[in-house]
Parts: sequence; structure tokens; C-alpha cells
Amino acid sequence: MKVGRQGNLDAYGARWKIAKALRGEWVQLQQVEQRVLVYYCQTLVRELDLNSRRSTTVERWLPNPEAE
Repeated sequence: MKVGRQGNLDAYGARWKIAKALRGEWVQLQQVEQRVLVYYCQTLVRELDLNSRRSTTVERWLPNPEAE
């Protein structure tokens, strides 16, 4: 789906805040039970909760063992 001019996405009967930086870009949606994962390229950028109608930023970084 394509992100709108204000950084929103209309899907699943609601308007979701995605990111202004992704205006006009295509994202992929993957539904897992009552959550929808939003990917830009191959990066997970948002998680949509269909029950609570909340859109949250995904901040799950794995530590790089080679950096230590």
C-alpha cells in the first residue's frame, strides 16, 4: 500500500499514522492475528494493533556482537 501525503495509511477501516518520512512510499502489510506489521523495503517500521486501534513504532534492535 502507498503511504499518503501526511504520512498516514488507510487500511483495515481506519487511518493509521505511519511516518512523514515515508510520504508517497510503498509499504508492505503483514497481518499476524490482531496485529499488522508494516514493512518498508525489508525493515519493520510500525506495528498496528487492530483491537486497540494503536500504531506504534517498532524499536527492537539486536545488539551487534562484533561491535564490542
